Amino acid sequence: MGTDGLGRRHKRTRWRNNVAFSQHRWCTQVVGLLTLATCLAGCGSSSNPLAPVGGIYLRVDDLVTGTGPLVEIGDVLTVNQVGWLYDSSKPDNKGQQIDAANGITFVLGANQVISGLEQGITGMRVGGKRRIQIPPDLAFGPTGSGAVPPDTPVVFEIEIVDKQQLVTGSAPFSITDITVGTGPEARVGSRLTVDYAGWLYNDDQPDNRGIRFDESAAGGFTFILGTGAVIPGWEQGLVGMREGGERRLVIPPELAYGAARRGLIPPNATLVFYITLISVQ
Repeated sequence: MGTDGLGRRHKRTRWRNNVAFSQHRWCTQVVGLLTLATCLAGCGSSSNPLAPVGGIYLRVDDLVTGTGPLVEIGDVLTVNQVGWLYDSSKPDNKGQQIDAANGITFVLGANQVISGLEQGITGMRVGGKRRIQIPPDLAFGPTGSGAVPPDTPVVFEIEIVDKQQLVTGSAPFSITDITVGTGPEARVGSRLTVDYAGWLYNDDQPDNRGIRFDESAAGGFTFILGTGAVIPGWEQGLVGMREGGERRLVIPPELAYGAARRGLIPPNATLVFYITLISVQ
């Protein structure tokens, strides 16, 4: 995370496989082949092949150029979609149809759809329609899914019907010790190494953990407490924590990112963190 995760500059976000989360005021309806998400790696869009993977290109072709708002990571999208198995002998490489659904709703960037769709939708506008050719590594991989055999590329046509801003629930700042550590105490000026994960606050989810937007890398994240390297909610919430302890922080927007948008973190978002203090120096 360094100075770029919870600090003044937001870090790149690492995603793990996750279940789809029902967001506050938004019931996620990810169905059909839009489920079984893998990790995402965002990229721009064009009408040309983007990158060769396993001999098949991830390719996007705009069928209709939308004139509405540009979609962004963290938007709640409503789409219509049709999917086919890739078949190079067929027009537009559209072989056997494997899925069709209208009005599917998901959060872009929240790992709720396959990686190829995350990448391919990036850069679209509301009202646009795009054909996305997806290699197996960015689709359903070596296991396949339903009508999709293992290691099979797919083709989707996606129409962006609507986008809405993701919102979170709200709650006051709170500190809860899950495990009380027995080591040295964190003080202003201490050099701390922590493991952490962060979620958008959701009234409807266990422990209020909605979409996970961030987590520490292997080996943890190291910073000096009290230097502004992390958001104010961390600066306040970690003081007095002891090495070996685990703490839950609920952080309202005024102690987090305020009205700024940070990837999956919408404006005025309340956040939930679980933090384990590995070492205090």
